[in-house]
Amino acid sequence: MPLYVLAYCGLFVAFMPFVSILLPVKVAAVDPGNRVTLLGWAVLGGAVVASIANIAAGWLSDRGWRRHGTRRPWIALGLILIALAFGAVHRATTPATLLIAVAAWQVALNLMFAPMVAVIADEVPDDRKGRVSGLLGMSHPVGVLSAAVVTLPLFAGEAARFVVNVALCVAMIAPFLLFVRERGGGDGGSATPVRASTPRSRADLWRAWIARLAMQAAGNGLTAYAFFHFADLWRGGGDPAGPVARAMAVVTGVAMVATIVAGRMSDRAGGRKPFLGGATAVVAAGLVLMASASGFGMATVGYGMAMTGLSVFLALHTALAMQLLPSPATRGRDLGILNLTNTLPACVPPILAAMVPAGTGLGAVFVVLAVLAVAGGAAALSIRTER
Repeated sequence: MPLYVLAYCGLFVAFMPFVSILLPVKVAAVDPGNRVTLLGWAVLGGAVVASIANIAAGWLSDRGWRRHGTRRPWIALGLILIALAFGAVHRATTPATLLIAVAAWQVALNLMFAPMVAVIADEVPDDRKGRVSGLLGMSHPVGVLSAAVVTLPLFAGEAARFVVNVALCVAMIAPFLLFVRERGGGDGGSATPVRASTPRSRADLWRAWIARLAMQAAGNGLTAYAFFHFADLWRGGGDPAGPVARAMAVVTGVAMVATIVAGRMSDRAGGRKPFLGGATAVVAAGLVLMASASGFGMATVGYGMAMTGLSVFLALHTALAMQLLPSPATRGRDLGILNLTNTLPACVPPILAAMVPAGTGLGAVFVVLAVLAVAGGAAALSIRTER
């Protein structure tokens, strides 16, 4: 389990420094006059490629699992290809070559991501999936920390930053590839169906998909507009970026601890839905508090509630969704379809921006996000074949 958690965090190291810092910097270097447009195309095109690549990679890893009892070769191939893709991004000198390199990077990333996620379902029994999903909540803070490491003054040049990023990925993922052997220890570890596919179970899979889509949409909107909301409420002197960054860092730590604890508690309770319901209530309350906040402190409390509830919901939803999968033989493909709920919400911030009149506050946006979160929680609670 420690090597798996380390490798999973390595996936976030593979993409968070890139999408948050390295790619925008590269875009500005390639086409400074059209950097916003080029970055938008890179993000949109990358999301489309990621959606397709994740399903395809899951399907390929399913074939490997059925034939050889392992998904690791695809993860290893993705690790090799992502190093090459980073090199292609570094060498790109025109918008077209950069977009092609970003697409290749997305294919390589998802060759690792899809099989790695499926390993949880393969290897972890249902009564421990909450604990493991909670531990995987560390991946986001680790990804944020790696972005800080990659941009240290010691690594001033573009090439050095890409090399360090690749080195960190290899150091975190290679031990899992070298020293872990899959044993099929999850419930129904063989390649035969463990539950009959019925209209009710298929409907529950759709409910789980809708629940995560709605909650991820709320999370994307919150991430996109939280800083602007904080800046509007800042009454101190100087740049609000420092205080906002510190507040977000504290919230990230609280959310990580809460997610680990909630994962363990859900395993002991033998059910996820009560925790999903509670997390939904916390998210909605936090967003409403942000919408009505008259000061920076109240907005920070609301943001902390929303992000903590969101982290708990997404982690335990992962555990619940894996328990709903009808067959180990198609876990990778099915989880790839579920992964669309991570890429489709990328369209939410532009839609919200179009809804908000220029010059008005963001309070209405957070109310809409609260409604989305409640809809997601309601869909999760309507699942009938699992507790």
